[in-house]
Amino acid sequence: MGKVSAFGLFAICSFLVFSCNNKVPIVSEKAPVKEEILPPSIPEGAVTPAFNGKIEIKVVFTDNPTSASANFPKLKYNKSKAILMEFDDAALTVTNAYEKLSNTFYTDGCGNKKNYSLGLAVNGKNQYNNKEIGLYTDFAATYAQRLPLIQKGMDIMNHSYYHNEDGNFNNGKDRVKNVRDLDEMILLNERYKMNTLVVPSNYVGFHKAASAYGYIGGTSQGTFDDFVQIGKYNPKNKLSDIKPFNYLAIRRAFSDDWSNNGAQWELANSLFASNAFDFFEIGTHGIKDPKAVQNFNQWIDNIVLKAKDVAIFCSLREFLEYQYIKDHITKKETIAGKTLTITMDYATILNKNISWYDLSLLVNSDKAISSVSINNPDFTLSFNKTQKLININKRKIKW
Repeated sequence: MGKVSAFGLFAICSFLVFSCNNKVPIVSEKAPVKEEILPPSIPEGAVTPAFNGKIEIKVVFTDNPTSASANFPKLKYNKSKAILMEFDDAALTVTNAYEKLSNTFYTDGCGNKKNYSLGLAVNGKNQYNNKEIGLYTDFAATYAQRLPLIQKGMDIMNHSYYHNEDGNFNNGKDRVKNVRDLDEMILLNERYKMNTLVVPSNYVGFHKAASAYGYIGGTSQGTFDDFVQIGKYNPKNKLSDIKPFNYLAIRRAFSDDWSNNGAQWELANSLFASNAFDFFEIGTHGIKDPKAVQNFNQWIDNIVLKAKDVAIFCSLREFLEYQYIKDHITKKETIAGKTLTITMDYATILNKNISWYDLSLLVNSDKAISSVSINNPDFTLSFNKTQKLININKRKIKW
């Protein structure tokens, strides 16, 4: 074998670090490497504190109701299905995915469009050359590239400071350090606080470390530590299996096969074919060539066609934070004349990393709704009088 230049070796090593479980081909030493250093990218505006107060919603009916109450639907926006997705290893092609996702929508049941979104599982430094992954172009999505996607609904997920236990640079088996150091790096350079984990490779101990650090949940194809995972044998999951939790581990599917033979196609088709399961989560290393991008776009179009607006397509974090909040918030209701007052106290939400404070409510009453109001302008309010659906939304993206 001929000598590999230092420049070519850098290309090889930088490529290899972005694999999880799968073997990847060696990059040719002739492959051009365009490297540029970009500064960290931080959202504009002041940091708003975590919300731990009360909100009050007033529902006014057309006449005095015999009875009235409000309950949380099992999924946000009263959807019946969910698809959760993430791109691993800060995949650069998440930018290609968002060209499609940011222009693909479901509705919130109240006349507002919500674009499809997902998570980006990132590492901190390259284990071969110790370069900070978020700063360097053309290998992974940089801090600067991530920010506009966060503003379009993307979440950043913890995938360990170093991806592997070995390599020129590593933290060995110190899971706590890998979780903590990456969390601190992302907070410093993106002013973003993570709340979910993607286990790197199949390493044990990461779920425990993430839970101890205060995260809300994590995912893996097969490693769950001592947590009873959602998806005992496969990633076709039921919402009824989710009980109130502080940390939830979910079994996900994984596919780098962006052809019609990829696992993602069978999962999506099966999801909408029956009520055998309610949601699945899937990861990928990205869509790495024009054919893969085309197949990804076709897959998304197929989901839109078959979902008929009954599904939410989002990150693990957005999904889990709704489940967590609805199960932990303190809700009280009073009726006076034509008005149902719903008071919800976020002080009982113990997780301190919440990004999506969203909740949906279904009102049960024998009288029609005349109007709905909320006492906190930081939350957006929408409602559907016919379906008696109320949504409140608030997202924090800067810490």
